[in-house]
Amino acid sequence: MDKQTIRVKLAFPLNQVKEPVLYHLVMDYALIPNIRRARIDSHIGGEMILELTGEDNDLNRGIAFLRNCGIDATIV
Repeated sequence: MDKQTIRVKLAFPLNQVKEPVLYHLVMDYALIPNIRRARIDSHIGGEMILELTGEDNDLNRGIAFLRNCGIDATIV
């Protein structure tokens, strides 16, 4: 299967700022993250622009995981 790269904008609510979501994307969904920009504050939440590389099914499952965590994940 071919890998592809997508760009995703993540908006973190305050309760998700300290959670290891990137770790789960790598370990559980075999995705390769590349942080393009991030602004995270443990008092107000934050946002991040990521490039994610992986197979289609893994990308879809990883995005669904983020959304299930309450993170607004928008493909840009």
